[in-house]
Amino acid sequence: MEDKLAMEISADESNSEATVLKISGALDFSSITMLSGFFGKIIAENRSYVIVDMAGVISMCSAALGEFMGYRQKFVEKGGELVFAGLKREIRSKLTLMGANKIFSFYSDVRAAVNAYKWNYEKQSKSLTVAIPSSLKLVPPVRQLASRLAKQKGYGRRDAFRIETIVDEVCNNAVDHGLKDQSSNITVSMAIDKDKFTITVSNQSDPEKVEMLRELLKPAAQNNHVGNDHKRGRGLALIRMLSSDMKVDITESGTSVRVIKLREEE
Repeated sequence: MEDKLAMEISADESNSEATVLKISGALDFSSITMLSGFFGKIIAENRSYVIVDMAGVISMCSAALGEFMGYRQKFVEKGGELVFAGLKREIRSKLTLMGANKIFSFYSDVRAAVNAYKWNYEKQSKSLTVAIPSSLKLVPPVRQLASRLAKQKGYGRRDAFRIETIVDEVCNNAVDHGLKDQSSNITVSMAIDKDKFTITVSNQSDPEKVEMLRELLKPAAQNNHVGNDHKRGRGLALIRMLSSDMKVDITESGTSVRVIKLREEE
C-alpha cells in the first residue's frame, strides 16, 4: 500500500561519517519504534551526519518530528548533523509552520544535502579560473564576479567587499606591471571553501618594470610610498591590510600573486 512504512540505510563510501536514511510511507506514532531501531544502527556505525531522504514520505506526525529532534541533538553533540531532503511541499509547509525549519536544514534532494556536507564538514573548495587580456577595462567584471561568488557561498557583505577590493588591486597591479601586447593575458584563479577565499593572479612580467615592482614590495616603499608609483605602493599596503596572507613571486618571465582572505563573518 502507498502508506506502508519502509526504511533503508545507505552510505556514501567516500564519506566515512555521512549516511542516508531513506523513508517512504506514513510517519505516524506507530513508526517511532522502527525509526528508533534504524537510528540505533546508524549510531552503532559511528556516523554523525545523517541525511533523511523524505521524498517518499506522505505524512508525518508531531511524535515523529520529536524523535528526529532528539536524535539530531545526539548527532550535533558528536559534531555532526541531521538534515531533511526531498520534502513534499505540504509536509515542508507544515514543518515550517511548526518552526522546524529553525532547527533542521531542508534540501531539495539528497545530492544537495551531500554537497552541503562536503562544503561544511569536509571543507571542500570550489574553484574558478578566468583569463583576460591585460586591460583595466576588464578588471571591474572580474572583481564583481569574485564578490558574487563569495556571497553565493554564504560569505557576509563585509567579507565580499574586502575580497572584491583585493581582486581589484591585484588585477590593477598585474595590468600596470605586466606586458600589454595582444598575446599577454592575466590569469585569475579563485578558490573558495567554508573558511577562506584564495585569489591567485598571474601575468607575464614587463622586463622594464620588474625591478620597480620588487622595490614596491619592500616594507620601506610601502610605508613611505616613495617613487613615481606611490599609488600602487599604497595598493599593495591595502592588500596586506585586508588579507590574511599574501605571497608574491616575481621572475623575469612572470609574476604571481597569491592572496588568502580568511572568512570573518557567518
